[in-house]
Amino acid sequence: MVATGHLQLETGAAWTRVDDDTTTLDAPQLLLRIGLPGPLELRVAAPDRIGLRASSGRTGGWTDTSLGVKGHWAARGHDFSLRASAYLPTGSSELTSHRLDPELALAWSHALSGPWSLGATISQRWQREVDQAFTSPSLSLGRSLGASAGSFLEYGAIVSRGEAPVHRFDHGYTWTPNPRTQLDVSLGIALSRASTTFFVGAGICHRF
Repeated sequence: MVATGHLQLETGAAWTRVDDDTTTLDAPQLLLRIGLPGPLELRVAAPDRIGLRASSGRTGGWTDTSLGVKGHWAARGHDFSLRASAYLPTGSSELTSHRLDPELALAWSHALSGPWSLGATISQRWQREVDQAFTSPSLSLGRSLGASAGSFLEYGAIVSRGEAPVHRFDHGYTWTPNPRTQLDVSLGIALSRASTTFFVGAGICHRF
């Protein structure tokens, strides 16, 4: 959580190999987090530019903006957070949902013995244009690699009614050069009946 009166800015990029013919680049993944009174923060996610490259040519567009509020609480060594967001139809015609779409996410984390930690998240986004809910559970195992570095292994999925689920596995590393800044890199694969995709990403966040 971001402390009251502080700001945190996050940005990054992700490259995805969709198939032998198609790749995408997603940036700047810009997220502004503002600490509010109490265990709350305001979250503003700017539109991402998604560029698609294939043998037939290049296309691209902007995703929707999202606004949200996140709350945090702790109990008996366990940390919990609840986030409520709304996606606003500000994106390009081929990428926007054309509606205001709500999303809820519940997260849990717990420090295990030694350098290990465990976390889980479940979120659900309702896309009103297609009248469909998309549920995304995830489970992550983290390990401290000293005072300023860490690693994680994560499984996630996207599940919706009448559709084959997409399973995702990724592994990454974090580095904190100072108390206000963190950098991260990750790579992984996403599996579905239709295809197997490969992705790599990197990001940075700084707290003011």
